[in-house]
Formats: sequence, structure tokens, C-alpha cells
Amino acid sequence: MILTLLNFLIISVQAATLGLDSSVLDNSSLKQLSHRGDGPFSTYLSMDIQYSPIKELWKQTEIETGLKLNNRGEAHITTITPPEYFHQLKGVVTIEEIEEIASKMPLQASRFKVVCLGRGIKDAMSTYYIVVESDDLINLRKKVEMLFLKKGGEKGKFKAENFYPHITVGFTKRDLHESDGVIKDKKSCFKDIKLR
Repeated sequence: MILTLLNFLIISVQAATLGLDSSVLDNSSLKQLSHRGDGPFSTYLSMDIQYSPIKELWKQTEIETGLKLNNRGEAHITTITPPEYFHQLKGVVTIEEIEEIASKMPLQASRFKVVCLGRGIKDAMSTYYIVVESDDLINLRKKVEMLFLKKGGEKGKFKAENFYPHITVGFTKRDLHESDGVIKDKKSCFKDIKLR
């Protein structure tokens, strides 16, 4: 009886854990891309992430959930979001200044820790993402905040610590965001991820 229960628990834990190739952590060979657009929400800063490990996790997530998930065919960690740039930083700090801070770090060598596979749900839509933690990305945001304040930005308008870093894996209809009430942090963990 005890052995059977123990086997059941081991199988349950294994089923709840997804695998992710540890190569996802090394993105220093990828070029930092500029994301400057004409639309109100088309300018932002992101760290590009190798896509092949994310694509593999996307397939595992479809099997685990039984859902057909869309994806963008690329992976990144948005470091300064389009709404942050448009509503908080624009007019005080330029995207060129933000990109200069990022290139000096350098952004693409930023380290991060994989926390879990998160899930956000709104109505009949769902989105799946890797929740990550990164002191390097927080430090970059702090440098942007310092520049913002130095140039006369309103204190408290842009907060470096108000940040939920994640890598989108897939979504049903569209990606869900904070504006949809989806906070992509540890509280949204759906499945464990084991690096291999």
C-alpha cells in the first residue's frame, strides 16, 4: 500500500514537471534588436531568447493541456513594455537612450532564473509563459528609472521594480497581459519546469 502510494506520487510529480533545455539561459550570441515603431504601442525593449528550447516546451504544453496553442515563432523577455514606454517614459527618455543602456550591460548577456510555467486565463482565453526572475534585468530597469528621474521625470511614474519578466510560450486566441488582469509572476505557476 505505501509503495503503491509512493509510486503514484512520483508519477504525479513527473507528470507535473516539464523539461526545458538549459541552452535557453545563454543568449549572448543573439544580437540586441531595436523595436521602434510608429504606432502608440510599437516601441519597447526586449531581450531575445533562443527559440528552439521554447518551441520544444510549447509542444509539451500543448500535450499537457490538450489545447492547440498559437505562438509567435520567436521568444523574448520584454524588459520595457510598450505601455511603459508610451505612457510613462516617452517624452522624457528616448528609446535610443534606453537601447544605449541595454547595449552597455549588455542586455543579451543578462542572466535569469526559470521559475515555472505560468498560466493566465480570461474568459475562454488562456496564455502560457515561463515565469523568470532576473536581477540583471531589474538593474537595467533601475538605470532607466534613474535616467528618467535625472531628466525630470515624475517620481513614481515609472517603477523599475514593477516588473513581471516572462517568456511567452503559447496562447489560445491572443496573448494575455496585465491590462487583461493577468499578472505573470510566481502566483500564476501552473507546472514545474526542470532544466536539462
